[in-house]
Amino acid sequence: MAAQPFQQTFLGSYYRNRFIKINLVFSLIANIILWLFLVWQARNFSDLIFLHYNIYFGIDLLGPWHQIFFLPLFGLGFLVINLLISLIFYQRERILSYFLVGTASLLQFIFILAGVFITLVN
Repeated sequence: MAAQPFQQTFLGSYYRNRFIKINLVFSLIANIILWLFLVWQARNFSDLIFLHYNIYFGIDLLGPWHQIFFLPLFGLGFLVINLLISLIFYQRERILSYFLVGTASLLQFIFILAGVFITLVN
């Protein structure tokens, strides 16, 4: 029995899904943009930067400038974890798979906003 072409396999149907493909591409592009933006802004940082700000207490977390790169790193981690879980549930619960991939896109957007606001505070 001959092996099926990639397009007819499980992974092929997963990656051909338009919603999943659009969200994964958006998430990857957003994460790359966040990395590039923070690298570009890092040259303007001093040794200690403000890492967290809220409206009640003001600036409540200081840290070394390189800790700002945890934002895109966490974003990439969430993207990979949501992708793997989505891949596991795709055949049984397609809506859950869509939710996980959509959540990964939303998280990338939130991390971009956080990165922009952190650089504005500094």
